[in-house]
Amino acid sequence: MIAELKGALEAAASIALVCHVSPDMDTLGSAAALRMILQSMGKRVNIYDQDAVSERFLFLEGLKDVRLPDDEVYDLCVSIDVSDRERMGSAAAVFDRARSRAMIDHHMTTQPFAPIHVVRPQAAATAQIVTELCAQCGWSIPRAAAMCLLAGVSTDTGNFSFASVTGETFRAAGALVDCGAKTSVITENLYHTSTEGHIRMLGRVLNGLRLKADGRVALMRVTREDMQELRATQEDTDGIINFALEIKGVRAAALLSQREGFVKCSLRAREPL
Repeated sequence: MIAELKGALEAAASIALVCHVSPDMDTLGSAAALRMILQSMGKRVNIYDQDAVSERFLFLEGLKDVRLPDDEVYDLCVSIDVSDRERMGSAAAVFDRARSRAMIDHHMTTQPFAPIHVVRPQAAATAQIVTELCAQCGWSIPRAAAMCLLAGVSTDTGNFSFASVTGETFRAAGALVDCGAKTSVITENLYHTSTEGHIRMLGRVLNGLRLKADGRVALMRVTREDMQELRATQEDTDGIINFALEIKGVRAAALLSQREGFVKCSLRAREPL
């Protein structure tokens, strides 16, 4: 499908790139990088998401330009890092209106929902796929795009610590560094910088952590009262669930976050779960 996707991207004059709901760095970085590359070819390209971009990602070029869904019709719409059509949320309308559709994704559960699809479950991140796509298509990656892609690979691999990391992952990262991406800048902004709200919320949540199933399952919660008392935002809860997996013996963790009218459940697990 690489040839079909290359042909579709090069033939389209206007292109929409749709990210998944609650966008992470992989979906955003892949889309922002692809937008820069396609714009250098003279294409008109916009990125869409139903949710706002986290402020912690805005040190990267191109992420301030993400749009909310609108009524514009594009020659081609590509979903980026979207494992299921419903994961586009309200931005699925932009996808549906396009004259042609494609998708790029790496999740193991993905079932293609576009005629043109590049789905590689063995890839550690969609940003890795986009990097390899550029190499196969002969497209150069500008420094700003390389930064976005390397940030996407880094975050989706736990900064290269997950079992999904392969030699191909490191080779893609190396190619991005060769294009000018700075690992020090990405590391400082994504892993060594926090808000006061995040640190206070981390203390609150970890203090209430419970262990179940003889210490194999960790449960944590965030209530509306916690949010109000600490003057925290939803972004301040990002990444907290990962701390539970650092407890010796814990195989799975859940963070229950009370929202208006529903409870969001975030799940993490170690192999083989």
